[in-house]
Amino acid sequence: MKDTLLNIFFAYSREDSALRERLDKHLSGLKRRNYINTWFDGQIEAGAEWEKEIDFALSKADIILLLISADFIASDYCFDVEMKKAISRHEKGDAVIIPIILHPCDWSDLPFSKIQGLPQNGQAITSENWKSPEFALSEIAKSIKDTVENLRQTKNKHLRAINEVLNEKDYELRITLEQVEELKLEEEILQESIEKLNKENKKIQKEIVDVKSELSDLNLLKQENQNDFQKLNGAEQTKLNKLRTEILNSKKIITKEKKDIESLIKKKSNLEKEISRMTK
Repeated sequence: MKDTLLNIFFAYSREDSALRERLDKHLSGLKRRNYINTWFDGQIEAGAEWEKEIDFALSKADIILLLISADFIASDYCFDVEMKKAISRHEKGDAVIIPIILHPCDWSDLPFSKIQGLPQNGQAITSENWKSPEFALSEIAKSIKDTVENLRQTKNKHLRAINEVLNEKDYELRITLEQVEELKLEEEILQESIEKLNKENKKIQKEIVDVKSELSDLNLLKQENQNDFQKLNGAEQTKLNKLRTEILNSKKIITKEKKDIESLIKKKSNLEKEISRMTK
């Protein structure tokens, strides 16, 4: 994880440009360590809308340095625009405000007076209490360094926590994507099975239609066969009755012929007896 680079915004009056530049130089050690990036309105490129550029830089600043002087307080833009936006972000916890007293002036009852400023002894940088403004700027740079290191630690912990959550979410997302892929594969397999079942169903439906058609034909044939059987049964019955009559007649004829034969046999026997008697 890349360490946090903090953005520092200078809110100042143009009359105090020289002190702003010196303070910026005193923060060079933090810049070289890639701890901070400083911004002031002199970095606005030609042709850019300066109010939008200032508002954008102010909105992304982690630390806002209010360079307090009579000129700053007298500037409508510094006091009414930059300072108010800075205090709003400070109260929301989105940024840290550090008032820095450049020149002696009365700021005790101004909105930023409740915020701890620098130098910590409350003496302005240009005050005679300092051997040189450079001593004051050096002390201010050390205090800003402490603020930067504490804020970086806090932000880095926050970023690590966010990264841990993101890593967990990323892991969960990968698992979810794998499950989605598995579900897609199962869906494809299921779809193939459904298509096969639909084909089999169509085939079965066709077979059912064919079977119903064959059954209908068989029923029709059965009906026709029943009619033919009934017709055939009537004719056979007539033939059978005729045969029975013929058999009865034949039996009568046979019985008569048997009687005739018996009569002839009897006559023959009588004739044989008569012939035998006559030959004696």
